[in-house]
Amino acid sequence: MTLSACVATKYQMTGKDAPGPTLLELTASNPPLDLALRTTIVYNGPGSWKNDALWDEYVVQIRNRGENAVTLTGAVLADFAGAGVLPGDDPWVLETESQTLEQRYERAGVAFARGSIPHGLIAGASAVTATSGGIVAGSVATVAAASVIALPVYYVVVWRVNHTNKAAVNSEFTRRRLALPVTLAAGELRTGSLFFPMTPSPQSLTLRWSDGPAAGEVALALQPLQGLHEIASVPNGANESRRTP
Repeated sequence: MTLSACVATKYQMTGKDAPGPTLLELTASNPPLDLALRTTIVYNGPGSWKNDALWDEYVVQIRNRGENAVTLTGAVLADFAGAGVLPGDDPWVLETESQTLEQRYERAGVAFARGSIPHGLIAGASAVTATSGGIVAGSVATVAAASVIALPVYYVVVWRVNHTNKAAVNSEFTRRRLALPVTLAAGELRTGSLFFPMTPSPQSLTLRWSDGPAAGEVALALQPLQGLHEIASVPNGANESRRTP
């Protein structure tokens, strides 16, 4: 029980019985690219594979319908005020950025809630991928079976569990992430995740591309995500009850 209490929850994966993500299937097209948002996975929401993940995961599908190869050069998410947010490539840096943004929003009088999920991400949940199993329980059970554990060994076990769990999060994050820039051959379809700091009521997701002499972008409106992280103005810095999305 003591070990379980000291194992860092920030490194724990969700269990196999966690609900699958909601299928959104929002689409946009601007030749030569077609962009689809399959789902958005947010803090402890449907499809979560890490407990208390302080980031938003956008699972996208991009098709190059052109006759030439196209390089995806970047992505930007516009928040409720139109400010651009860039994707991250490190889960722990993303968590720090999310905490910083959370404090910034609150100082600006914006009521921010990590776990607030808009109706579009709750209704009609559809499992599209299997979640990864947790790895903490087995380690904890093994240690609990011993009636006595020496203090140095106890700390070694906690460190090993945390180290193993952190490595599992890093591995899954890397496996899912769509690393930019990336080149799509003519006709190629690519699916992957863009990870952003937690962003309230995002307006749009934009992908930028280049094929050498030409460049452009395709933008996807995110109306079903309005209310994500429960944005609400707080007049005169006072607290007010937060609306239900």
